[in-house]
Amino acid sequence: MHTRSTAHQFHLPTLALVASTLLTPAQVSAQSVGLGTATNPAAVMTAERSQIPASQGKTQLVGTQSERLKRLEALLSEENYGAAGTEGLAWIQSGDEPPDSALRLKIANSLAWSNRLSAAIKEYEKLVRNSDQFQNARIPLANTYRWSGRADLSVPLYEQALEDNEANQDALDGMEYAERDLRPRTTIEWARDQDSDNLHLNTGTLTHRWRDTTLQQIYEVQTDLRTAQQNPNDPLTRHTGAAMRYTHTGLPLQPEVSISTQGSPTSRWFAGLRVKLGELPIHAEIARENFGMTAANAKALEAGLTAKRIGLTGSWSGAMGVLSSRLNAYEISDGNTMLTTNIKLAPNWRPLGVVVKPYASIDTRDLSFNTPNYWSPVEGSGSFGLGASAEWAEKDWYFVLAGQLGTRIYGDAGNSWNASIGAQRWLTRNTALTANLWGMASIRDGGRYRAHSLSLKLDRLW
Repeated sequence: MHTRSTAHQFHLPTLALVASTLLTPAQVSAQSVGLGTATNPAAVMTAERSQIPASQGKTQLVGTQSERLKRLEALLSEENYGAAGTEGLAWIQSGDEPPDSALRLKIANSLAWSNRLSAAIKEYEKLVRNSDQFQNARIPLANTYRWSGRADLSVPLYEQALEDNEANQDALDGMEYAERDLRPRTTIEWARDQDSDNLHLNTGTLTHRWRDTTLQQIYEVQTDLRTAQQNPNDPLTRHTGAAMRYTHTGLPLQPEVSISTQGSPTSRWFAGLRVKLGELPIHAEIARENFGMTAANAKALEAGLTAKRIGLTGSWSGAMGVLSSRLNAYEISDGNTMLTTNIKLAPNWRPLGVVVKPYASIDTRDLSFNTPNYWSPVEGSGSFGLGASAEWAEKDWYFVLAGQLGTRIYGDAGNSWNASIGAQRWLTRNTALTANLWGMASIRDGGRYRAHSLSLKLDRLW
């Protein structure tokens, strides 16, 4: 028996989750606009690109090196930073006569702007230590530290720049961005999800986050109240929970440990561990979680379903663009198994200008058997999508639009679309308001399925 379900893969506030995981400064997902953090890297990079000085120096070389220089300068003038970073780094590492420090700064900038943050940091650090460009490289290095999740390392560099010039606006702005990451934060959030199968899900969340004196250890406590109703005639169920999270950004694996509990209708415990594998933004996860919350499904919540999950996420940047992937394997407490995957390519190609970022994606979902408690197509589901995101940002606000059209590859999938809009405004230096709206429609179980979500969030820094 094949049944329609209410499970749908969206995590709107997210870029609280993601921002730190899947989405990079070079991309924003159309399915998860993620404006949950105060420093959305994608928007921040758009706003801050002017903070990385483009050195005016010219390298004078002959022969092969002269041709290489012409090629690199042409890529930079075209704002093809992906190719400029790749070819420039290859030049630096080739052992041939290297480019001068002014051009190396441009190469490091290109690496940062195309999301190769680890490579950019290495080049900036060399320039800061050993070159006449140390002053010009200082703020770009600080910015890139922040984009990589290490705002604690950026603060001393901003302070040095302000000691040299207390009116340095780039350093003042960068310090404010860093403070938004580092200061204690209290967040109140409300979200409402609905779909064409009569799901009504309301969630209220209160979260407080702070760091220790080293600024490398992050602590977070959270409590939430969720009301769920699958059909108008069903009783309204209430679910309460609490969670604690700990992250150490200074350790090689940057471990993130979470412990959570459900207080009602039944008491249960959950836990998870997330680690970073190497220098690339690749993360592995293992968790026991509340599957009803994962599936955003009232029936799954009422059934008290849990799941053991192993996940892997990562992104790779190069001359062509950013390739990101996500894989999650679930062992669900009802005996079912589920494997979901997402592969996404966001090319550096910008036919509509630097603001509009196109992408292509493939999504799959495969299970052992069908159940009415969540979307579980026994024949699987695979779809191909083409989409784009557009971002506009200044220091105290950003605005993001995203949309995608999809088509069937195999199984229980069909033509689809999804769209999202998100915005954040810093009302004062310490208070920010964020709003997200998301909607989708697809062919599922031979019929038209629709879902939408609205979330509002208020952040207060202390």
